Amino acid sequence: MAEIKPLDFSKFNGVIFDLDGTLVDSVPDLTLALNDALTALNFSKVSEARVRLWVGNGSRKLVERCLDSLGQLNDTRSDALHQAFLSSYQTFLCAQSQLYPGVVDLLTYCFQNKMAIGLVTNKPMAFVPPLLEALNIAHYFKVVVGGDSLSEKKPSPMPLLHVAQKLGVSVEACLMVGDSSSDVLSAQAANMPCVLLQQGYNQGKDLSLLNADWLLADVLALKVLFQKNSIKNTVLHL
Repeated sequence: MAEIKPLDFSKFNGVIFDLDGTLVDSVPDLTLALNDALTALNFSKVSEARVRLWVGNGSRKLVERCLDSLGQLNDTRSDALHQAFLSSYQTFLCAQSQLYPGVVDLLTYCFQNKMAIGLVTNKPMAFVPPLLEALNIAHYFKVVVGGDSLSEKKPSPMPLLHVAQKLGVSVEACLMVGDSSSDVLSAQAANMPCVLLQQGYNQGKDLSLLNADWLLADVLALKVLFQKNSIKNTVLHL
């Protein structure tokens, strides 16, 4: 269980979402692309369950974690597998990926309540707009930043500060919503309030130890809080 401090959404004029593990379950397609790349380079395939533990820090880290698990990690193999993965992912980008339950309702609520909506992901930017379009949520976002859009990515605070500025929202009036240590560390470094969702990709870490401002089970739980607009100081059982 996690102690939840008062959450009053009326003080937020903007919200910045992570993508993979927060809005979209993309692991099925990441697994397809990764196994296609592994097969092309004569490596063993990996399970979707293992891939779920490797996602969250960008595509390069994904392939490095994969190779490390196979006992094959070195720079040359990482370079080769990364390039093969990026090529394969173009084919499998939205074959099986799907929005988490409640995402459209949550984005619609934020939009209708005139909250500026941004997106910060460590996914390479080339894949982000096509995925958002395929899932029919691209129109909700005023600013989108990928893992290679700036000189630094999460857990650096740079992407969040950049997007908040572009949204025209002060840091304290902007809420970060993510699912991993990269998200909360980025938010903490930016002094931005942060909600962590347990539904996503956290590399097997106990999110309750990361000291996020709020820890919730999933998008549906966050949607309920948004619609209620505020909650009392209580203990939430997750």
